[in-house]
Amino acid sequence: MGIKRLFFFALVSLSFATAKSQMLFPESYAIILDTTRHFKGSVAPSVQLRRQKNNYTEISNTADLVYRFKSHAITVANKFELTKDGDDVVLSGGFVYARYKTFYDNPVVMEYYAQYHWADVRGLQEKYAAGANVRYKFYKNMKGGLFAGVGPFLEREKWNFEGVRDEDLPPDTSPVETDALKFNIYVSSIRCITEKIEVQNAVYLQNKFTNAMNQPRLAASIGLLLSITEYIGVGFQFQTIYDFQPIVPIDKFYYNTFTQLEVTF
Repeated sequence: MGIKRLFFFALVSLSFATAKSQMLFPESYAIILDTTRHFKGSVAPSVQLRRQKNNYTEISNTADLVYRFKSHAITVANKFELTKDGDDVVLSGGFVYARYKTFYDNPVVMEYYAQYHWADVRGLQEKYAAGANVRYKFYKNMKGGLFAGVGPFLEREKWNFEGVRDEDLPPDTSPVETDALKFNIYVSSIRCITEKIEVQNAVYLQNKFTNAMNQPRLAASIGLLLSITEYIGVGFQFQTIYDFQPIVPIDKFYYNTFTQLEVTF
């Protein structure tokens, strides 16, 4: 498959979307380290078919793309998962995420982002968020980088009680809606250990301005990409969230692990 076809397929894939948790991990998306490149991205589709009582189908797709122009950069990313048992949708969810960075190679840049996603497994019916960060580059070279960011964002969430255990259900299980102005802090790193191995790490903290450091929403991720060829690799991800005060009484601790075949370009 040629590079043009891969690029076209990635753009088509970006029309899909999903996530299993209520937070995204944007520092896991593509980062351009090579200063001569203008595009970088990846796509990892997957389809599983099983025969049980009914036909069991699981479809997923991960894609991200970063485009740099005149020292600025635009990142678009998504992840899609849909599970069907016969004619019934068992689990569904998704996210669409976009970010714009000014003066990409400067030590201090502004980044603006917006997202929409949902997560059936957690009971998140829908979430909208938009905000801005001041991003500081501690260092960046051809082998890696270390970054940090801080900034405000607006968040609107609507939750149901699908992810709550029966014994924890309240008398009123009507959907809960919240609106909040919050702040976001993150630290991330990327490191090319060898020509074939790349590691990404990030930690995140989010909370309302009125709460400061009391009962925040914490998250962390670690990713490993093993390159098989110039364009094909195997990716491993571990993501975890701890929410001190969830909107509905779901588990405070949540984690997700996955492995996928990635096509990069």
